[in-house]
Formats: sequence, C-alpha cells, structure tokens
Amino acid sequence: MKKVHWEIVASILFVFGSTYLVYGQLENISSFWDAQALWSLALIAGWMVVSAGYFHQGWMVHQGHSAANVSAFLPSVVFLVQCILFVKGIYFNDWSLILGAVIVNSGVVFSLYQILQAKRRSAWRA
Repeated sequence: MKKVHWEIVASILFVFGSTYLVYGQLENISSFWDAQALWSLALIAGWMVVSAGYFHQGWMVHQGHSAANVSAFLPSVVFLVQCILFVKGIYFNDWSLILGAVIVNSGVVFSLYQILQAKRRSAWRA
C-alpha cells in the first residue's frame, strides 16, 4: 500500500475518532445545543469561506485559461447537495441552510462556468 493510501486512511480515522470523542463530550451540555442561532451564524460564515474558495478556483481557471487539473465533478456534487440543503432549509424554516445554499452555490456556479469554458476552449484548440 502506498504512503498516500495510509495518509487517506489515517485522515478518515482521525475525523471519525475525533468526531466521536467531541460529540461524547458535548452530548449532555444543553447550553451547547440551545445556542442554535449562534451556530447558524457560524455556519453562514463557514459557507462564505467555502464560497470564496470556489470563486477563487473559478478565478484561477479564468486567469490561467486552463482547467486541465480541475474536475467539474466535485463542484457539481456540491451544487446538488446545496440544492438539497436549500429545500431542507425551506421545509424546516432554517435560514442558515437557505442562505448557506445560496452563498455556496453562487461560488460553485461561477467556478463551474469557468471550468466548462476553459475545457471548451481547450477542446477547440485540440
């Protein structure tokens, strides 16, 4: 097994293990679970960072005129997941899911557009 495979396994185990431990510590702390408005704001801030990352990726593809090492698969899946979260946000009246989906998908759509444009241009040149 290559080193990178071990690194992937270690990453997965670290995330599952640390999530289990943290949840176990927070499970019985009611003030943590009662602070949903605060967590919604934190979620929106996090989604803004994710969106900025997709805008940056799209900008880099636009500037470099190449999407040779960029796949449209991941942003496409993120787009679909955010659409599901948008609908779920409407159903549960959760503004952080609604706003987060709009924020993230704005960056995702920009990035996808740039990726598809770059791939189309490179296909024309070939």
